[in-house]
Amino acid sequence: MLRRILFIIISLISMSFISACTNSTEVHEEYPYGHYEDDKMIGTVSEVNKSENSIVVDISEWEKRGRKGPDMTDEGYSYTALITDKTLIKHENEKEAFIDDIKKGQKVLVNPPRGNDFEGQPNQIILLEMSYEEKYARLLSQKDGINIVIMYTNGTPLPEEMYEPLYDNVTKILEGTEYSPSASWVLYDENYIVDYKEEMEIKQFPAMLVFNEKELIFKDYSVEGLYEFLRNLRN
Repeated sequence: MLRRILFIIISLISMSFISACTNSTEVHEEYPYGHYEDDKMIGTVSEVNKSENSIVVDISEWEKRGRKGPDMTDEGYSYTALITDKTLIKHENEKEAFIDDIKKGQKVLVNPPRGNDFEGQPNQIILLEMSYEEKYARLLSQKDGINIVIMYTNGTPLPEEMYEPLYDNVTKILEGTEYSPSASWVLYDENYIVDYKEEMEIKQFPAMLVFNEKELIFKDYSVEGLYEFLRNLRN
């Protein structure tokens, strides 16, 4: 009798756990940005204006925390934070920081959150720790497949073969394979949160980079080198 009671209790607990997980998953899918909290305005720095003592923070996801998916509109929202002598800037580990420590792409928490009475003068700006995936988000493949990144610098014109025809050629090479390609043209920015040139040991620009969902899988400096790598993927 005791064994039967225990079995019923364990079964009820298991069913409750499964139900909670299912509901959590459904909520996450219904509200893609529902994990953001009203009182914790988190965003990514898109601009640092040292001369004006201000930063611009992309808070698009935080603003859409209460919106349902999947047919969510894709407009963006930004917050210009005016840094005054009353603004405390610090790292997540409580270490003091300054505007010179803030880079483009840095994830930050701004207090207080933006409200109806917009003032743009925060009390706190906290520089949050970032994962590898967050630092490389704009380079990693966002779906099953590969992302081809053409990274270049200002003032250096790209060869014609590195423009639009490149993606058409890549699509033809990978047609009929399991790989779904995407392509992006990224301007190298030494003031970004990650110095891609240093971390990926890029010797010259433009550079041809290929990423899967997790990491860099190929680097070269010529279109033909890229095409050869993709042809080998077919084998």
